Amino acid sequence: MSTSTKKIKNAMREVLAEEAKENEVVIQPIIIPPLKEQSIQVNTSVLTQDVVDSLLRHKEYKRVKEGTIKTYKKTLRRFARKFPNLPLDTDTILEYLGQFTGDTGRYKRNQHDRLNMLYKHAFCLFEIPQNPLDNLERPTVTQKSIQTLSLEEACKVTLVTSTLTERVVWELTFGHGWRQIEVRRITAGDVRSIRDGIIWCRGKEREEFTPLLPETEELLKQLVGTLSDGETVIRSTRIRAGMTQPLGEDGMSQLIQRLFAQSGIKYLGHDLRRTFCTLVREASGDEFLAMCLARDKIPGVNDRYINASPAKLKESLLRYSPLRLIKQKMQTGENLVETGESRSLPETMLHFMQRLQVSPA
Repeated sequence: MSTSTKKIKNAMREVLAEEAKENEVVIQPIIIPPLKEQSIQVNTSVLTQDVVDSLLRHKEYKRVKEGTIKTYKKTLRRFARKFPNLPLDTDTILEYLGQFTGDTGRYKRNQHDRLNMLYKHAFCLFEIPQNPLDNLERPTVTQKSIQTLSLEEACKVTLVTSTLTERVVWELTFGHGWRQIEVRRITAGDVRSIRDGIIWCRGKEREEFTPLLPETEELLKQLVGTLSDGETVIRSTRIRAGMTQPLGEDGMSQLIQRLFAQSGIKYLGHDLRRTFCTLVREASGDEFLAMCLARDKIPGVNDRYINASPAKLKESLLRYSPLRLIKQKMQTGENLVETGESRSLPETMLHFMQRLQVSPA
């Protein structure tokens, strides 16, 4: 190889080496900065009461029932008083819910659901960063066997009812299967509009006509007095501004518990509705009829296709109402109250019959 050729090759190698050096990719190590502790936002600047008021307005727009709105208001305003600014810390919520104790856990779960509803609303409309209940499971509820009054126990309660209001509440809950909220919603106009023993009921699921026993109708008409059509007839004894006030949820519960205590028995207010359905089913052998009279959902039956006539239901109510079942036993001479006397309608039984406006056979 000639000297000139070697020089050319060496020159080419130098050029290629320079180009390779220029194109060389240098990989620099990635330096990851140390993680900083993220601060958890415990409270917001959002006022809890503002969220509550906004939620209630949306529920009213949705046409949620007035009684349900009042329940939401009672629950959520208590929370707003405890926390003026909406808390976002899950532990804070857990501590708050921990105060609601009970054998079944139902009350705690109801509180959980209402707070979850509040936070979902705040997340959508008030732009809070997170819902602290998102990863919090609902409390489980322990189902307990239902309790129902016997006819003997029901007779004892009937005998201790002393005021007109107590008698009406007792007859509608025990004798008709009405919910307490439905009893409290009866207005003077509803009573004045009763025709052929049929009254307008402002129910939990829907508003509809339902049958009424004639003796209960008479008691309701006595309660109306001079009330205006829009005023409710079940009222407290407390007088404010010169007039009585509608009986509230707590007042109704206390009235029923007072009757139970005076009778020496222990039940829940809703056990009266369960008792009605149970006694009607036992007497008629017809579960469908019992649920229709109670205006409740019937498993496997679509209420959009079966029309239960109020007039037909009235015939069944006259026959199978627990109030009538007691009267039937009275008229056959059965002693439902332990008096230590004979079974031939003692003085206590005659008093009971007079209370129910029925003459003994």
